[in-house]
Amino acid sequence: MAILSPITPQFLPHGQLLQDTQIEQGHINRTYMTVVREGGETLRYIHQHINTNVFPNAPEMMKNIRKVVDHLAEKRPNFAGNLHLIPSQDGQDYYLDDDGHYWRCYKYVEGSTSFDIVPNPDIAYQAALTFGTFLNDLSDLNPSDFHITIPDFHNTLFRLSQFDQALANPVEGRVELAQEETEFVQSHRELAGKLMAVIQNYPEAIRVTHNDTKVNNVLFCEETLTGLTVIDLDTVMPGTALFDIGDLIRTACNTAAEDERDLTKVVFDQSKFAAIIRGFAETTGKSLHPAEWDAMPYCGAVITLTIGIRFLTDFLNGDTYFRTHRPNQNLDRARTQIHLVKQMLQQIEALKQIVETQRAIHA
Repeated sequence: MAILSPITPQFLPHGQLLQDTQIEQGHINRTYMTVVREGGETLRYIHQHINTNVFPNAPEMMKNIRKVVDHLAEKRPNFAGNLHLIPSQDGQDYYLDDDGHYWRCYKYVEGSTSFDIVPNPDIAYQAALTFGTFLNDLSDLNPSDFHITIPDFHNTLFRLSQFDQALANPVEGRVELAQEETEFVQSHRELAGKLMAVIQNYPEAIRVTHNDTKVNNVLFCEETLTGLTVIDLDTVMPGTALFDIGDLIRTACNTAAEDERDLTKVVFDQSKFAAIIRGFAETTGKSLHPAEWDAMPYCGAVITLTIGIRFLTDFLNGDTYFRTHRPNQNLDRARTQIHLVKQMLQQIEALKQIVETQRAIHA
């Protein structure tokens, strides 16, 4: 029996499940591609098992997602890239199975592709345009209407406190393996407050943001390789645009995989940084707060440090948060992030000049 035989009928009661395949992508939820025969057509859907250890209030999270999906559909009613969230048979945007597990279903966006590693600056630019347009489209929504799915998600100061706790009580044998990474975090604690200061000092800069702008959360048109749509809306909630810009820089400017063990392959690509800043400046530049422009050269380094701290903390804790597929994978992930931060800080003067060039044009 297919894994999703009990789940698919809860969303597609008139469909015949032909195939389901788990997609080994993403750190948190389990994702499946299903092929369903429905009304004489063969259609594809995405089913996801929501990780309630990470998202303990799945119904409220799904309310956030429904707001976004419906809002975007109203703005572009006939747009092929719109996400279609399929309600369950009881009218909810999720299904709670007999074991207490939450599931959801999306229609698959046909004609789309994605990238884990960005091949050139043009793809980085298209990703930035897509995320920037997403920010603009949500700019008329009230951030206070959104549930906080993960409190302090990009609060680097909070992530440092979690790191300190893990360091005080680590799983046996792990501190010794992470000595160099631990020392780097300790010596760069001053970076932690740069983005949070924008929110704390300028609350008017807070808006609805995606907050998880990994480059593989953009779907591209297979034919044209232009940005099509944004996916993975679990962390849509109040934030600063710097969170979204910074996380795209983190993933799109890395020339290697997030868990690459050969650090000589992990290179920060400044040309892709310039493409990202241009894409966001063209779409969101006029809506950004001056304090966001001021902090922008550092946003990639801060977000990269933040996720590096999170990977390192999870490693010290025994890999309880991020899914791993091999020993020490979270430590490898932390090492790539720290290696990128080092390169960004070494090039910070050039990054400042890139930002100032776009600010002069688009602010």
